[in-house]
Amino acid sequence: MAEAIAAVGVSASIVQLVTVTAKLIQRINEFNSRAGEMPKALRSIHTQLPFLLETCQKLDTGDDSESISAIIKECHREIEDLYKTINKILPDGGDQKVSRAFKAIKSIRYQERFDNALRKIEHFKTDLILHCCQSTTELPNKSRPTQKITHNLPPAPMVPSITRQKLLRQIRQAFSDYEYKGSGHNIVILHGMGGQGKTRLALDYGRQLSAEPASILVLWFNATSRQSLKRGFEDIADRWNGRRRRFTDANSRMDYVNEVLGERKWLLIFDNYDNPDEFADISTFMPPSHGSILITSRHADTGLLGKVVRISGMDEVEGIELLRHRTEQDLEEPIDQATAISVLQTLGHLPLAIDQAGAYIRQQKLPMHMFLQQYENQKKIVLDQRHVYWDYRKRLNGEKEAETPLGVLTTWELSLQQIESVNMTRSNVEHLLTVAAFLNHVEVSERLFKEYAQRSRPVPEWLRYFKSRGEWDAHGYRKVISKLLTLSLAQGRNHHTGDCYLSLHPMIKDWLQSRIPEADRSVYIKEAIDLLANYIETNVQERSLHEARDILGHLDACLSSYCKLKMASCRLGFGQLRKHGLIFSGFYMNRGRYREAVEGLQAVLEHDIRVYGQKHTLTLRTTRYLADALVHGGQYHKAHDMLSEAFNDSKDVADLEMMHIVSALAMVLTKLDRQAEAERYYGIVLKGYELRKDPAKACEVYLLYERLAEVKLCLGKHGEAEILYIEAHRGYEQYRAYDGDATLDMLRAAVGLAHLHRTLGRYAEAEVSYREAWQGYKMYYGADHPKTLSMLTNLAISCRNQEKFEDADSYLEESVKVLQKSLGPDHPDSLRALMNLSISIDKQGHYKEAETKYWKILKGREKKLGLNHPHTRRTLERLAHMLWMQGYHDKAETLVRKILTKAGLTFDASRLASTDKFPALIALYTEARQRDQSRLAPNHVDALETSEPLRLVYVEQGEYKKANELTNQIQAAHKILELANK
Repeated sequence: MAEAIAAVGVSASIVQLVTVTAKLIQRINEFNSRAGEMPKALRSIHTQLPFLLETCQKLDTGDDSESISAIIKECHREIEDLYKTINKILPDGGDQKVSRAFKAIKSIRYQERFDNALRKIEHFKTDLILHCCQSTTELPNKSRPTQKITHNLPPAPMVPSITRQKLLRQIRQAFSDYEYKGSGHNIVILHGMGGQGKTRLALDYGRQLSAEPASILVLWFNATSRQSLKRGFEDIADRWNGRRRRFTDANSRMDYVNEVLGERKWLLIFDNYDNPDEFADISTFMPPSHGSILITSRHADTGLLGKVVRISGMDEVEGIELLRHRTEQDLEEPIDQATAISVLQTLGHLPLAIDQAGAYIRQQKLPMHMFLQQYENQKKIVLDQRHVYWDYRKRLNGEKEAETPLGVLTTWELSLQQIESVNMTRSNVEHLLTVAAFLNHVEVSERLFKEYAQRSRPVPEWLRYFKSRGEWDAHGYRKVISKLLTLSLAQGRNHHTGDCYLSLHPMIKDWLQSRIPEADRSVYIKEAIDLLANYIETNVQERSLHEARDILGHLDACLSSYCKLKMASCRLGFGQLRKHGLIFSGFYMNRGRYREAVEGLQAVLEHDIRVYGQKHTLTLRTTRYLADALVHGGQYHKAHDMLSEAFNDSKDVADLEMMHIVSALAMVLTKLDRQAEAERYYGIVLKGYELRKDPAKACEVYLLYERLAEVKLCLGKHGEAEILYIEAHRGYEQYRAYDGDATLDMLRAAVGLAHLHRTLGRYAEAEVSYREAWQGYKMYYGADHPKTLSMLTNLAISCRNQEKFEDADSYLEESVKVLQKSLGPDHPDSLRALMNLSISIDKQGHYKEAETKYWKILKGREKKLGLNHPHTRRTLERLAHMLWMQGYHDKAETLVRKILTKAGLTFDASRLASTDKFPALIALYTEARQRDQSRLAPNHVDALETSEPLRLVYVEQGEYKKANELTNQIQAAHKILELANK
């Protein structure tokens, strides 16, 4: 066969090469369809063969040069040998032979053969592509019959990439839309930040168009500068013309190219037109004849030239495929989808960053799940990574310089260099951007910088640029933001309030942080901390819910950077940053982020004890703040111990702060169900306020009324509780005219009255108050705040008590889901919501499902509250009842006996009647009835729910008289309940 090739011309050789390549592709496809999969060795070859076939079909059959003839001969020989080898291995028989062939292909012997073949095919393909780029195609031109005109496209990439078909369709559609307008140039601009793959997209579109039979001439130009674009036209003119026409200057060459384009359909690609400020006359390079122009640019103003296709990050499917391709992840092995998506999100779905990350993962031989950790520690190294066949290249300092491989960092540095101008100082803008980079990357409000500039003394040098005659220069600031937008370094929007918001791509945020020396980062983080503390402190009343959430995001991002840097010389909560620690902790408390509040206040307390001493007023105040955060975080015992120690150490300190300590201690005692002690402490504090007779502290007194009313309610003193709640509500109402927060206080007092109504079995009244409070809390705190969700739980309980199970379950499921996520599954509020959901489930007869949940709640409440807390006992009561209702009477008795014994209650023959088969259950439910009778109305649902299990136990023991007495009491209570609801 090899001798036959030597006897024929290049044209025949190409035909034979195409034929044998097509046969090889068909043979592999047949095997794949029968085997259902393809070994990796064959798959790699199978991927390259269509490219080789396509390249062969584009070869100039009239070219009889020795070089192309030799390449075709060698390629034909290799493909034919490979065909024979594969034909020998691959079977024509059944499944068993297919399996044997699969093993043979994976053997070392054939693996080496296929690896060698793959390398040779890639080599031949590259040589043929280069030859195609230099070959010519005749144009129908009578004046120049021998002249050859070619496409002008860079060689196809050595390493194939992912084709973004959706965006290619958008580009094609954008050009199609021009057909209806009929005249001028059809101009489409691919606009996006550096690293989005604009050049690759433009070239993919150009190659697609050049391969179509419509004979559209595609010419690519480097449009970085006027000089580079002019040079592109000169090179094309010289290559097309050869030495047939003499050109006198650059203009004569451009005239020649335009003359040729006037006779054909054409597409010009003006790539990297990123600096129109210095090169605005690009229209002078557009041919006079009608055609299409595709422009790639990072500069937003280029959108004025035509239709814009905005290029953003890759979607998940494309991104994962590129990541798999670049890391050489075997297609037969499943990729960890969650890890891959996390990588994409970290890289902002930026194609160039994904490419670089893939190169880093491959060259470091790094498992993908370890990449994120290394990226956090070595961002700059990862983003500088490039493989040997890197396609992103550019001349940076003049046309004669060699092309430089570009990564995302370089492209953004080039954009940043364009900021410098007469009216704009680059260093100031860089400083502002870098401070913003240590905040959250979205929605950085202009007001943050404005108020920082107005309150700082002295004003930082970089902020003075944004002030004019001592006032904030909004116009100058927005001019800077506009410039950043046009360079695709940032995004922005104007709010209807007149505020301007700045957002950064996550990768640009990382770049801005990594481009400054690590030793200097503390300066920027300290400024970001100052900026946030200043804004939070001065805008407490005016913050909207949306704005508070934005600030929360900025605070999280800033403190995350602070923790990573480990700024020992500038510790939050200490020295100059003591105030900042208090401000941030208070903000976290208000947003329901109790863990962060505790961490911040612990640092401040450590500082206060060291600097001021244990009994100082500031130390006591910080102790109280920390205890409050611990209570909200569900750490009641720790808060109690801390406040008790402060109280015992400072009893002689007769000041307002000590009264606050006593009040806080009383609140903790309420949580621990030590109501009598709490009542006594609240009485002490109220007497202290009466002695002070300070009208300015009236609101604090009303808050004490609320808390004391809660204690009275738990002690069954319903009338006293009602009086206190009403008094507090009236007091807040008086203050509402000049204190906006008094409205929220009124809602809270109304909720206290709703608790009273629910305790008295007036569920419909309670539901109305809970619903109003829930709506008010949603507006003030947000739907996902723990206080709002606690109110939703209260509303659900009232609905459940009225047997509105569908509403109750919906509300409780939402509360459980969000509270467990924000506070943790073992937080008392999370357990309370889950407990009430379980009660709703068990009341609907789903005993097994309820039992499973009760076990989990019992474990959590034992850990958090202890076995003797009423909430823990209530859980044990319901769990034992669930076991009983499923017929597990002895199991219920054993469980209760074990728990009560552990809690310190013993069972001996002298104390229990000999007829008691279930002494532990009787003891548990008897105690429960006594507890509920002392606190609740006789018709309260909870009281009925503790009476019914005891009745069932009496029936099982044969004590029918006691059972009948309970039956009569339960029936009477139900009648009262029905009348109350009516």
